[in-house]
Amino acid sequence: MTTVEILQVISEPLWLTQCETPVPAGYPSLAENSPNTKIDLNHLLIPRPDCTYLVRVQGTSMDGAPSHIPDGALMAVDCSLTPESGDIVVAAIDEEFTVKRLEKRAGGYWLVPDNPAYSPINTSLLGDRFQVWGVVTHVISRMQRGRFH
Repeated sequence: MTTVEILQVISEPLWLTQCETPVPAGYPSLAENSPNTKIDLNHLLIPRPDCTYLVRVQGTSMDGAPSHIPDGALMAVDCSLTPESGDIVVAAIDEEFTVKRLEKRAGGYWLVPDNPAYSPINTSLLGDRFQVWGVVTHVISRMQRGRFH
């Protein structure tokens, strides 16, 4: 099972330069006259600081399609959002955190891993041992040589 580690968030702005020119995934086009602006990653990733926390993924149950969330990735999780079917959520099962896709299926809601090596979990069998803690809004992972690390 993929678990998560809750991290402390520093609320000071982290300003980075953002290039306003979109980067096409096809043939590159260099635009030299596009203005650069500053962007605050805290504002982008944590728009509601009182309800958002960062967690680090531990495990491989979500490293398959479509989310491709690798072991070691950071996730921004908003606990003020109402989870909907299809959302990636951080949930507690027997007081242990896990990250999975929430899906509505016949008979109730399921926590579904994106890695087919892991089995879905029928939440209706868990009763009050199950609770959704928040909805994943952003995933940050390191890319090196085209691979997640």
